Amino acid sequence: MAFCSNCGKQLEENAKFCPACGAKTETSGETAEIPVEQAFATETPAPAKASGKLDLQMLIYSIINTVILCLPLGIASLILTILAKDAPSAEEEAKKLKTAKTCNIIGTLIACTILFLLILAIIMIIGGSLLSLLIFNPHH
Repeated sequence: MAFCSNCGKQLEENAKFCPACGAKTETSGETAEIPVEQAFATETPAPAKASGKLDLQMLIYSIINTVILCLPLGIASLILTILAKDAPSAEEEAKKLKTAKTCNIIGTLIACTILFLLILAIIMIIGGSLLSLLIFNPHH
């Protein structure tokens, strides 16, 4: 079994050039033998490139989160959303967008909790005031 001495691909018998890389084979008709590990080694694929586009939906969510809901987490998600556009790989881009989404969700939950507690406090204050008027009103 003959292999190309340049790229390690299997060669046809009496091949003058490697069909994979185009390298010239040995002139004597024999080609270099390569170790089995190298012959069957798999190449790791290059990481997919990032889209290079700004995720507008996440950007809008981040802006709303920053302005209305939760300032610190909104700013963090806004920065991550913008940085994801320039990520070197699709994996890094997805990681940054996922982190931005997590920040946005946590910010939304914090804002909803604060709003719920605020409404509850207002109800208690109004209810307490009405109750005190009914109990302590001497004209009634």
